[in-house]
Formats: sequence, structure tokens, C-alpha cells
Amino acid sequence: MTVDSRPEHAARPADGPSIHVVRARKLLLGGAVGGLTAAALSLIGFTIGYGTTGLISAALAAAMVLFFYGVGQYVMVLFADAGARTLLLVSMCSYTARIVILGLVLVLYNAHRESWPTLRPMAIFVATIFVVAGWLIVEVFVFSRLRIGVYDTEYSPPTKGDLEP
Repeated sequence: MTVDSRPEHAARPADGPSIHVVRARKLLLGGAVGGLTAAALSLIGFTIGYGTTGLISAALAAAMVLFFYGVGQYVMVLFADAGARTLLLVSMCSYTARIVILGLVLVLYNAHRESWPTLRPMAIFVATIFVVAGWLIVEVFVFSRLRIGVYDTEYSPPTKGDLEP
């Protein structure tokens, strides 16, 4: 046994993050770039089209989408090296928590809708769809460039020792 209580033959951790964490970070960064770009374009468009009310509505929608997707992808970065079952459990818990938070925000807005006359539902809807599309398009583009190996290892024929019982 060594000082760090691992057996001599145990693998040492590599310097820096694993390939899974690097890939998850690339997806987070790519999605954020796409989402922020779409958010900026929607803010400009709705400000030109509806003035201050369009800006406020589009900003609210963009902030909700960027929060939703950003937190979700960040959780994937944090648990990128976890096993498949753990990753599924964490992603489902994260998704459920974010949906509940979004639902509470919508319930509060619906209960106090009169207090927010400046919000334009159409601007919120269109900006939400636009920012989601921006995030996903760039994230899919980044994912297609990750070069994840999907092939089996090179074939090596059995040796004589493998064939004997």
C-alpha cells in the first residue's frame, strides 16, 4: 500500500479533468454561446418591434431559458464521470427541480398578472423558442464535433493459450 492508501497497481488519477468532463464543458460552452447569441438577437428584435415592453419580455424569457439550460448542463459537467445510473438519477432530479421552479414562477405570474402589464406574452413565447433553438443548434453542432469513438477495438486473434482448456 502507498501513502494515499491505494494499492500499488491502482491507476493514478490523470492530471486535469477527464475526457467526459472536457466534453461536457464543451457542450455547456457551445450551448451557452448559441443561447446568448439568440438572446441578444431576440432582445434587439423585440426592442425594435415593441420598445421597452418587448425588451423586458424578451429579457425575462431569455433569462429563464439560459438559467434552465445552463443549470442542467452544469449538473452534467459536475457528474460527467459518474456511472450511468447515477448520471440518470442526477439529471432527472435536476430536471424535476428546474421544472418545479419554473412552474412556481408561472403560478406566481398568473396570480399577479395585473401587476405586470408591461409583459408581452407573444414576445415571451417567441423569445423562449428562439433562445432554446439557438442553444440546441449550437450544442448539437458541438456534439457532432466531439469525436466520440463508437467502434470496437482492433481485432486480435486468439493465441494458442486461449484455445486450450
